Amino acid sequence: MKTLFAIIFVSIMVLPINGYAHGDKDHKKDHLAKADTFTVVNGDTIAVNGIPAESLKQKHIEAEKEKPFELNPSEQIFEHMHNKIVHFPIALGAFAFLLTLLNFKWKNFDSAILISVLISLLFSIGAFITGKNQSDPFVGTPKEWIVELHQNLGIVILINFFVWTIFLVIDKFKKYAWLIGLIAFILILITGFLGGVIAH
Repeated sequence: MKTLFAIIFVSIMVLPINGYAHGDKDHKKDHLAKADTFTVVNGDTIAVNGIPAESLKQKHIEAEKEKPFELNPSEQIFEHMHNKIVHFPIALGAFAFLLTLLNFKWKNFDSAILISVLISLLFSIGAFITGKNQSDPFVGTPKEWIVELHQNLGIVILINFFVWTIFLVIDKFKKYAWLIGLIAFILILITGFLGGVIAH
C-alpha cells in the first residue's frame, strides 16, 4: 500500500510538467535580429534598410488587411500527421497506467489495460514514422539535438509498450507489469515535454 501511495505522489508531482510543455514564452523563431539602417533626408525617413519608406507603409497596410486563417479539413487533415497521431499513445498510455494503479485495489481492469497498451503500441508506431518524416526542417538548427533525443525516446516508448504487452499476457510476469507501466508513464511525460519544446 505504501508503494501505491508513493507512485501516486510521484505522479502528482510529475504531471504538472506536461502542462507546461508549451511554455509561457512568445512563440518566436530563434534568430538574431540585425539593426535597421535608416536613410534620413531633412529630418524625414525616406528608406529603411534600403527599402523606400512608402513601400514599407504599403506592405504594412496589406499585412493588416490579410485574411483570417481558413480552415480546410480535407487538405489539412494530412498535414503534420505526427502532431495529430501522437496524442493517442500519450493519452492511452497514461490511461493504462492509471488503470494499473486502480487495479491494485479492484482487480477488474486487466482487459482494459491490455487493450489500451495494444492501441498505444500501434499508434506509437505511426507517431514514430510520421515524426521521422517531419524532422528534416530541424536538421542544422539549434533544436536538432532535442529532435534526436525526442526520436530516441519515442523508440524507447515503442519498445516499452511492446514489453508491457508481453508482461500483461504472460502469467508469471503479470505481477511486474505495473513497473513497466510506471516506466512508460515517466517516458511519456519526458518525451511529451520535449515534443512541446520542439513544436514551440
